[in-house]
Amino acid sequence: MEKAGVNLHLEKVTEYHADLLYFHLSNPILYEYLEEEIPTFSQLKQKYQFAALEKSPDNNTMTWLKWVAILPQHQFVGVVEIGIFDDGYAEIGFMTFADFQKQGYAFGYCSRAIALAKERFNFPILHASVNEQNLASRKVLEKLGFELHKANKDAEFVKGKLSDELIYRLNLC
Repeated sequence: MEKAGVNLHLEKVTEYHADLLYFHLSNPILYEYLEEEIPTFSQLKQKYQFAALEKSPDNNTMTWLKWVAILPQHQFVGVVEIGIFDDGYAEIGFMTFADFQKQGYAFGYCSRAIALAKERFNFPILHASVNEQNLASRKVLEKLGFELHKANKDAEFVKGKLSDELIYRLNLC
């Protein structure tokens, strides 16, 4: 079912959101294709303190834009972030919360995030990296107009096995 036309609202993530989103972000389903572990509450709170300042917690050359997607009924659907480095390199990442996956929301909130980032920053290409096995995220990227740029063979170690990291690009010029 396609939900891209639903009136989603993007709200800038702040420390306040750690309490509201931790339940959703601690669901193991979201980390099925990621090397990273589920964050602790204090780790999430610290990350969101940086997000509120639009600063990366681990890279001072990056502007970090992070939003939560919210339905009109005040339901949290997912999170989306765009990191923009001083050299113009930009990358998007997103997570749709378990109860809202495979319903078309990611396309809508990612489209809005890209538009908001482009209003403020000039970056010619937006990148995304995704595990080769994450078919749902790959479909979202392709629907957004991203094209597969390259595959990094055995670049990720997820769930005890090596898999390819796929790099997608969206030309914004």
